[in-house]
Amino acid sequence: MSWIKEEKVDLPPVIASMSINKPAMDAVQNLAAAITFGGSTLTRVQEEAISTVVAAVNSCRY
Repeated sequence: MSWIKEEKVDLPPVIASMSINKPAMDAVQNLAAAITFGGSTLTRVQEEAISTVVAAVNSCRY
């Protein structure tokens, strides 16, 4: 929209849609990180590898 200043951010569309409300965007990102990468005996690298394989199997860009 020409009357709204848009910033180019390298975020997934679902997160970028919340960029107008930075506190909400930060809260969602922090929650996702806590759920995805918190409280596991796996290392972050192992969790990322599993996430990548699952995304590929689901034909989802990761």
